[in-house]
Amino acid sequence: MSETKREIASVLRDLVAQIHGTIVRPEDAAFEAARRVWNAAIDRRPAAIVECADENDVTLALRTAVEHGLPVTVRAGGHNVAGRAMADGALLLDLSRMRRVTVDARAQIAVVQGGALWHDVDVATAEHALATTGGMISSTGVGGFTLGGGAGWLMRRYGLAIDNLVGATVALADGRSVHASVDEHASLFYGLRGGAGGFGVVTSFEFKVHPLREVLAGVIIRPAAESRTTLREFRDFALQAPDDYCGMIVLAAAPPLPFLDTAWHGRPVVIHAVCWSGDAAAGQRALEPVRRSGTVLADHIGQMPYLQWQHLLDPSAPAGRHNYWKTASYAGLSEATIEVLAQAVNNRPTRLTEIHVQHLGGAVARVPEAETAFSARGAQFFINVLGITESSDEFAVLRARVRELYDQLTPESLLSLLPNFSNEDDGDATQRLDAPQRDRVNSIRRQYDPSGVFAKPFR
Repeated sequence: MSETKREIASVLRDLVAQIHGTIVRPEDAAFEAARRVWNAAIDRRPAAIVECADENDVTLALRTAVEHGLPVTVRAGGHNVAGRAMADGALLLDLSRMRRVTVDARAQIAVVQGGALWHDVDVATAEHALATTGGMISSTGVGGFTLGGGAGWLMRRYGLAIDNLVGATVALADGRSVHASVDEHASLFYGLRGGAGGFGVVTSFEFKVHPLREVLAGVIIRPAAESRTTLREFRDFALQAPDDYCGMIVLAAAPPLPFLDTAWHGRPVVIHAVCWSGDAAAGQRALEPVRRSGTVLADHIGQMPYLQWQHLLDPSAPAGRHNYWKTASYAGLSEATIEVLAQAVNNRPTRLTEIHVQHLGGAVARVPEAETAFSARGAQFFINVLGITESSDEFAVLRARVRELYDQLTPESLLSLLPNFSNEDDGDATQRLDAPQRDRVNSIRRQYDPSGVFAKPFR
């Protein structure tokens, strides 16, 4: 055993006697499974994994890492496509045992532990007919999603996840645990809201929640041959739609949905996914022109509990596939960009690859740029190319082809980046901020993590 490994082993022996959770070491049988994350393309080996049971465990593990010069990463859901929860040789603080959600229905506040998934939040808030903007896949961790901005189905009505964050408890590298809000540690609170992490370990989030029981939601599916007209229609509709509407265009192979003719299963299609969070009758009227245009292969839209809608996309994003994504934001969708998308639907890198076109605006755009560290307030649309394969042998070719498509899509894109969808080769997300924001975020990092303990999750 090397001197470094001996030192780490000694450190871990001391730590395990102090914490309520457990430590998984590389020599343990559970290590191989414990180091895996949602994206199977991520293959990294931390020095050890501390499965924290409570905030005290987080503080103790963090203090130990600082004292012995170990870099630190943090995992909640482990859903980030770039696998930023994992770093070779780092001490991984796994918060997945810390998933408690407490809802104060009268104050309309949900207090969420740092390891919770959006499933946990949505289930707890639904009991009170309340909701807040969360991930579109229920297994997404609250922590990484929120620190990267948090774009979800309710964002146009209620803002991003960071726009609903009113407070956070953060374990700092210097051993302190502080509460950050607009009134306490305000600079840290600014950085937490879209600054892409690297300030501390958030052990608890406090979110505003809003009255919402049901949504009008579902999909309209058309042949891929109509992708140009569908994309134009989506662009024009989204730009004038009320905040109650949030939509997404998906260019993909048709999934085996029970309401879609089996002759179309697996064939290229264009899907308009819709969530209307306001009055259902008004939504039916507003969506009528969209639902009757073109060749409709399936129209499956109806009222349902928001909780149900939040879980319906889960089958499309199982763990264990190899993923490589690229993302870009836009002031508008030009004819040139639409043409690239329309050609790409029939030439996707793999059968499982999807292209998502989403829009922002609404409540997202009304938050002043200077209020948070999120860089894409001015964008109207963003495009995510989700390169997906079940075979590791295909991954190198997949990555090359996704990059090629990304290069075709980005001549008119903005500099701003949505950290939740970025990959490692997108570089430091902080560099996509404008100069004043960038300087401010870097200054906050130096203030709260002067020794660079955190393995910069979005770098």
